Amino acid sequence: MKVPSLASLVLAGLTSASIAFAGTGFSGAQGGSKSYKLNNSVGKNAITFLSKAPAEDINGTADGVSGTFALDAANLEATKGKIEVAVKTMKTANSKRDEHMYSEVWLDEANHPKITFDIQSLKDVKVTNDGGRNVATATAVGTFSLHGVTKQITAPVMITFIPESAETKKRASGNLVQVKTNFTVPLKDYNVKGKEGVVGKSVGETISVQAELFANS
Repeated sequence: MKVPSLASLVLAGLTSASIAFAGTGFSGAQGGSKSYKLNNSVGKNAITFLSKAPAEDINGTADGVSGTFALDAANLEATKGKIEVAVKTMKTANSKRDEHMYSEVWLDEANHPKITFDIQSLKDVKVTNDGGRNVATATAVGTFSLHGVTKQITAPVMITFIPESAETKKRASGNLVQVKTNFTVPLKDYNVKGKEGVVGKSVGETISVQAELFANS
C-alpha cells in the first residue's frame, strides 16, 4: 500500500479546510469584499415603524438613513456594516407628537441624535435565483443602539444582488444591492419610558420596524 507523502496530506488538509470554511455566495459572482454605500439614486432608502396600542396605532417613517457595509458576493456570511437613522427625520404625520417623540422623556434626540444597527455577520444564508436576480435570505447578527443603550440583536434580511451592467449604470455605477429587513424594538430594553402611563396605553410597548435599503459598490 502506498503511503501518502506529508506534502499530499497537508494539501488535502488545506483543501478540506477551504471547503469547510467557504462562505455562501451568489452564483457566478466574483469573490472579494467590496464596500457598498446607501444611495437614493439606486432606490429610496426608508424606514417605517409601527406602534400598536389599545388607544391607537401610530405609523411612522424616517428618511434620514445612511450607511455603508462590506459585502463579499462569494462569502455573504462575512458581511459587516453600519446603518444609521437620524432621529429628527422620524415623522408620524403629527408635528406635535413628533416633538414629543424627540423630547428628553422619549428618544432624547438632543443627546442621542442617531439610531444605529452595527452588522457583525450573517448566518443561515440561503441563496436562490429569482427571475434572473440573485436573492439571499439570512439572519443579520449585530448590535442595535437607541437612546444611549446598545443591545445585541438578530434580524431576518433579504438581499437582492444585481451585478453591474449597461442597464444598471443608468442608476449608479458598480453592483447594486437591495436589502429588506424587519425587527421589533421593546422600548423598556432601551430605557425609553415616556410620560407616565402612556407606554402600553397610547404607545405600544414594542415598536415594529421595517427597512428597505439600496446601495451600490
